[in-house]
Amino acid sequence: MKKILFLLSIPALCLSLLTGCSSVKGVKNFSNSQFNYKDITNIRLANIEVSHIRTPKDLSYVDLLQLIPAFKDKSLGLNMNVNINVTNPNAEEAKLEGVEYIIWVDEREVISGNMEKKISIGANQTEVLSIPVSVNLLNMATFSTLDALLEFAIGLATDNPDASRMKVSLKPYFNIGNKNVKMPFFVTVGGDKIMPKKENK
Repeated sequence: MKKILFLLSIPALCLSLLTGCSSVKGVKNFSNSQFNYKDITNIRLANIEVSHIRTPKDLSYVDLLQLIPAFKDKSLGLNMNVNINVTNPNAEEAKLEGVEYIIWVDEREVISGNMEKKISIGANQTEVLSIPVSVNLLNMATFSTLDALLEFAIGLATDNPDASRMKVSLKPYFNIGNKNVKMPFFVTVGGDKIMPKKENK
């Protein structure tokens, strides 16, 4: 525990030298703020909109003609927006400048990236951070049948257990005191388990 506290104190010390005590206080406030998984929207599987579909049986014959070859070729593009609620606990407006992110499925990292996204968040207000994700669904998890794959993709847009298989780790950076300041650790949201924090960069 002492080692962890010591490691966390190093970025705090560096931040104090760069941005002053007020900036460090701002980072501390944001590290204690809420980053909550909201939902997943605009889900497209092999360029087929599936957000409104509830079961594989709702897919049309034309849709299946497009999905089956892609499944056999092991190249099934999944595009979606992963939406996160970001709450600003400060007494004044805060500006989110961007975020590092890691997407996990079934406890396995499937994609990571860095996204510049400017969002102004009012005092004690919540705004939505939308992360566009584009991956080969067959690289995210193992599916023995096309039906199992479709049920997973469709389930991402609902509250069924498949949605809890996805988690997102975030390391946002904010504009505080006219300086871009990155949180010193990842925060994981979504699903029903906390992922291990990735090593700081």
